[in-house]
Amino acid sequence: MRKSMTYALAAGALMGFVSLSSAQAADASASMLADTCNGCHGPDGVSQGPAAPTIAGMNKFYLVESMKAYKAGTNRKSSIMQRIAKGYTDSEVEAIAGYFSAKKFGRVAMQNTDAGAASKGQAIAKDLCESCHEKEGYAAEDYPVLAGQMMPYLKNNLMDFKSGDRSIDNNPNMSDKEKRKKKRALEDLMAKHGDDGMAAVLNFYASRK
Repeated sequence: MRKSMTYALAAGALMGFVSLSSAQAADASASMLADTCNGCHGPDGVSQGPAAPTIAGMNKFYLVESMKAYKAGTNRKSSIMQRIAKGYTDSEVEAIAGYFSAKKFGRVAMQNTDAGAASKGQAIAKDLCESCHEKEGYAAEDYPVLAGQMMPYLKNNLMDFKSGDRSIDNNPNMSDKEKRKKKRALEDLMAKHGDDGMAAVLNFYASRK
């Protein structure tokens, strides 16, 4: 009886060791895959430069959807990201997204923003952007974090939406209702507030600490 219990305990310990080793190996693999992203997106996915967004702390599903969209080249166009995304399998994309979503969103870069424009942009964003980009752009549950992203990156994306290079209509992850809502918000931004209003919104989100 005692010998049987000893074997059972030894087997349980071995299974625990194997399970722990597998988890550690998965973490190591995700970390290794993610290392290739840090060159552009900054250490641990916290951007230090103007053109690449911080991806630490983003919603995992959003990161997976983004990588797949770049890979397909249908609704998000980027010569660099498309080439990079094509180099990963779906399971590797999942691992990378899981790794960065578990990190803390960082706002480390110093940005020069206009306080007056940011104040104006806050009112516009509350009217047109808040229903999706909740909590003044800090929320990451359903949409990407905007608060504290680099202003050139935010501007480039807004320009891509405006030009159609980033297509709302071709986004398979949005319902028809979401598409109409986002397109209406962008149209209202331009029609009611023009380029100055767009600059104000960019200043507002970039000024968030």
